[in-house]
Amino acid sequence: MDKELLKEILSIPSYSGKETKLVNFITSFLDANNIKYILDEMKNIYCVKGEAEYYPCVVAHTDTVHNNTFIDVRTELKPNSKRALKEAYKGYDAKGKPTGIGGDDKAGVFACLTLLKELPVIKAAFFVSEEIGCVGSLKADANFFLDVGYAIQFDAPFDWMVSEISSGVRLFDRDTDFFTKIDKVLTENTNPQYQSHPYTDIFALKKLFDFSCVNISIGYYDYHTKEEYVVLEDVEKGIKMGREMIESLGYEKYYKKYKPLRILG
Repeated sequence: MDKELLKEILSIPSYSGKETKLVNFITSFLDANNIKYILDEMKNIYCVKGEAEYYPCVVAHTDTVHNNTFIDVRTELKPNSKRALKEAYKGYDAKGKPTGIGGDDKAGVFACLTLLKELPVIKAAFFVSEEIGCVGSLKADANFFLDVGYAIQFDAPFDWMVSEISSGVRLFDRDTDFFTKIDKVLTENTNPQYQSHPYTDIFALKKLFDFSCVNISIGYYDYHTKEEYVVLEDVEKGIKMGREMIESLGYEKYYKKYKPLRILG
């Protein structure tokens, strides 16, 4: 894992609506690695590498909740989900006070860039302003997603969390090959807990398109607070799980049409 790249990404301030620095960093990375992309008028970034009938698509958002202008990323020992102390990154301001590092979702951005660089055939979408209501993903480019077979987002804390439902939208069905394959990967790597979560970008994608989606942990802790930190080992684990899911799912389409959940009562 490229620790220095992760550290550099985490050092970039990226408050909702003020994401230009991170967007520019991502596009410069894509240019340097000869990865094709489109930047829309909202500053959503759509990337494609290789050729396939149906692509896996990895997803992250570029904004954070922390309205900071400077982030000093320091290496510390911090507890993981099992309370074991692990190498971690934490952010401080110019006065040495905790400022919030924005692992939600800059750790996800790092994961997507890593997989874009490593894998020969893949798509990726980086959406703006998720934290203020999935602003970018609710206006996702429909043409880009015509040949997407499934989507994996890296936007959950810890190392065990899996979004099965987001804002009342079921992201995948359990009686499918999609679930069987992702569950095998998750179970082999962690102790997955399938949960219902508030919105993230694949909630918007699931409403708009007809492929299965999942959102998994990418190693950030105490998110949305000034004490937020990122455990490097758990970021690496999240990337490993994403890579193995893609290897297992392959280049097929896993259909899942949008259907609002029925609320009993």
